Amino acid sequence: MKAKELTSYWASPDNSRLTAKQYSLRLPIHVAAKISALCDMYTDKTRTEIIGDLLSTVLEDVENSFEFVEGEVIAEHPETGEIFHDDIGLRSTFSTKAKHYEKELENELEQGNDK
Repeated sequence: MKAKELTSYWASPDNSRLTAKQYSLRLPIHVAAKISALCDMYTDKTRTEIIGDLLSTVLEDVENSFEFVEGEVIAEHPETGEIFHDDIGLRSTFSTKAKHYEKELENELEQGNDK
């Protein structure tokens, strides 16, 4: 999602799942002020939703900024002959690590629901 799409996204209902663990952090004053301004403008959204959406958008941009680093050949298109390579760069590393942690967090959430 692009940053300019957030305002229309905030106008729709939120169906995202939250982690079992709460994160606490201190923010620079100018960042906290801007988040408060967004909360005033989008009263149907919680501070958690707004911060989560902002982080999600920026993380997507960061992931997309990682260059593709060509690794081994993993496939060839049968009709066009186009060759596909494994990505051995930061994008692949980030994606693998993010999936690992997402699975851990999902397991924590499920274990909390079993109680």
